[in-house]
Amino acid sequence: MRNFKGSLFRKIAVPIAVLFIASAVAFAQTPTGKGDIGFLYAFGAYVGPQGKGKVISVQNETALHAGDRLKLFFEPKSDQYFYLLHMSSQGGLTPLFPAAAQPAKVVRGTKVFIPTDNNWFELDAHPGQEKFFLIATAERLDRLEELCHRHTALKDKADVQSSTDAILDEIKRLRQKHKQLSAPAEKPVRIGGSLRGEQPSSSPIVPDITPLAAEVTAPGFYSRTFTIDHK
Repeated sequence: MRNFKGSLFRKIAVPIAVLFIASAVAFAQTPTGKGDIGFLYAFGAYVGPQGKGKVISVQNETALHAGDRLKLFFEPKSDQYFYLLHMSSQGGLTPLFPAAAQPAKVVRGTKVFIPTDNNWFELDAHPGQEKFFLIATAERLDRLEELCHRHTALKDKADVQSSTDAILDEIKRLRQKHKQLSAPAEKPVRIGGSLRGEQPSSSPIVPDITPLAAEVTAPGFYSRTFTIDHK
């Protein structure tokens, strides 16, 4: 299983269900028409041992523990660009989407699961603050993509830290650019049916998290930070 930089925050395959985010820091604008972007998303945590735990809604400063699991779903209603980054409790920054050689553009109706397939994120044994940075936009963020692409290739500790600072500064700049924008339109929405299709009889049941999705509408740019108190 893959380990992220500076952390044992890792991907696992488990048959669990999750719930969508209800609260976090957001920057967006009231819909104005032509420039609108819209998408569905779900993000949540399964806490406790597999098969005996429970699903909780992840909110800003939600407390989670080692072994708790996370997964995110994203589906755009129009062609748009999507970015997701993770900051570990030890300060390691990892671009999660797009991955290497993967386009940031997501075509309308494409269903994105992070991590993919049956994989889930699992919190490691390092306590502290975990952050997820989500950005959806109508226009490609070339500078952010360039910084993330360079970041993934760095090995030297000083270079990695400098690159991390540059990426965080770019995210801050983008938010500053849109700081006058008002709150987005966001509402819960239920979707019938499974998106994963038939599962082989030998496969574990894959949870369908899409019925728990929230629908967001905003013109041009939307950014949200999810902060987790990793205990």
